[in-house]
Amino acid sequence: MARGKSLFHRFALKQKLALVRKTKAVKTLQDELDRAAGVRDQLAEMASGMSVPEGETTIRHLRSASWYGNQVHEQLKTISNRAEFLSEEVASHRRDAAKARHQHSRAVERSEADDLARQLAREARFEASMPPRRRG
Repeated sequence: MARGKSLFHRFALKQKLALVRKTKAVKTLQDELDRAAGVRDQLAEMASGMSVPEGETTIRHLRSASWYGNQVHEQLKTISNRAEFLSEEVASHRRDAAKARHQHSRAVERSEADDLARQLAREARFEASMPPRRRG
């Protein structure tokens, strides 16, 4: 081992890196979910605002309004599905991050316990190597 770093200490560092990666993944997914929700809200607003004006209209105007309405509803359905998928992914990644956080904390505890045991062993060896003291 290099410079007294125990296997437990190295494992704790590895778990910390995994935790950081998972946390970044959750943040990225959450940002994407927020963006998708914003687009979904805009599309829903557009869909609710689309209506054929009353009065005389032409067939071309009706077809155009129908086509645009269908396009908006299809995009709304697509973005809603994407938002649903992203919300499931965020929940899944959050669970994974929680597991990684727990593993990291256990690895840190083991590392600290190992460091303490090593320190106590060093002190015991030092005490054993010292000549006995005379009381007098």
